[in-house]
Amino acid sequence: MVEGIQSDSTTRSALWKRLANQREGRCLVLDGGMGTALSSLKGFNEIDAWSSTRRINEGYIRDGVKKVLMDFLKSGADILTANTYHPKFPEFKDFFAEEKYRENEWVIENINVANEAIDEFLATKSSDASRPLIALAIGPFASVLGALAGRATTANRELTVSEDLYKCAGYGFKASDIRSYYNARLSDDILREAAKRGVAILAIETVGDLLEVQVICEFLNDKADLLAECGLDTWVALTCDTEDTVDTGGSVTECIEELARCQRVTGVGVNCTEPHLVSPIVATIQKVLEDSSAGEKLIVAYPNSGETYLSRELHNGETVHWKKPALHEDWRFADAAVKWIDDGVRVVGGAAGS
Repeated sequence: MVEGIQSDSTTRSALWKRLANQREGRCLVLDGGMGTALSSLKGFNEIDAWSSTRRINEGYIRDGVKKVLMDFLKSGADILTANTYHPKFPEFKDFFAEEKYRENEWVIENINVANEAIDEFLATKSSDASRPLIALAIGPFASVLGALAGRATTANRELTVSEDLYKCAGYGFKASDIRSYYNARLSDDILREAAKRGVAILAIETVGDLLEVQVICEFLNDKADLLAECGLDTWVALTCDTEDTVDTGGSVTECIEELARCQRVTGVGVNCTEPHLVSPIVATIQKVLEDSSAGEKLIVAYPNSGETYLSRELHNGETVHWKKPALHEDWRFADAAVKWIDDGVRVVGGAAGS
C-alpha cells in the first residue's frame, strides 16, 4: 500500500485507484509546461503558445499541441493535461460580454486532441498497458483580469508596475465575481461532456488567493452531486511567492485548511512556483492535512523551472520572457523531484520552463 493512501478509505477515485495499484513508493507522473514546450517547436512563437487553447482548430496549432502531448506520453506521463488552462477571453469584461458565452466547443476539442494522442501512443504499447488519465486544466480567476493576465499568473515574475496592485484579496474583486468565473468555466454541460470524453480530474491551477480558494471550495461543494455522478477528482494547486504566502499575500496555511475541509478536493498542491519553495510548502500541506484528519488527500507538485517571468517589454538584448536567476544555475529538476517524492508528493510534474 502506498504511504498516505488508506485501505479503508471510502473514496475510490481514479487517482486513488491508479496510485494504489502502483508499486510501493511510486508516484504518478504529470506532464510538463504546454506553453514552454510549444514555444520550442519550429514555427511557433510565444503568442502562438499562450493562445493555443482557444486556437485549437487552427491546423498547425492542433498539430503542435498533439505533438507536445505525445512527447509527454513518450516521456512517461501517467496523467495528461488537456490544453484548457486559458479561458476563451483574456479580459474579465469580455469574458461575460456575450450572452451566449460558451466554452464547450474549444474545451471539448482540446480534450479530443488529448484522447487522440493517448490512442496513438497506446497503439504502440501492449494491450494491457494502462490508459493515462486526462486532467482538465483550469487556470485561476487572474487569467481573465486583463492587465493582471498580462503579467502572468505565476507568482515569480518581474513587473513594470508596483506589486501593490496585486496584493489584495480577490485581486480587488468580489467573491461573486470569482464565482461567476468558475460557473462559466465549469458549467454543468462542460463537466458532463468532459467526463463523457474520459476526463478523470479537474486540475484547478495557479491559484494565488485565499478568497479564491474559499470560492472554489464553495463551488465544489455546491457541485458535489454532479462531480460524484461524473466521477471527477479535483485537485487545487497554489502559486506561492514565499513558503508562507500565496500570490496576493494570503496565508498558505489558511488556504490549505480551506482545501482540507472540502470533501470534493482529492488533491492539494503547489504549481508554477519556484522549486526551492516546494519542500517547505509540502511540509505545511502534510501537517495541515494530518491535523485536519484529511490524510487521504493526495499531495501534488508541479513547479516551474524557477526562472522569473518578465511581464514587460523585452530590452537590453533580451530575446525571451523567462530569465534564469543565478540561484538555479546548477539546479536539476530530476534531483529535486526525487526529494519531493520522498517528502510525500504523490503526483509530480512540471510547469512553465520545466
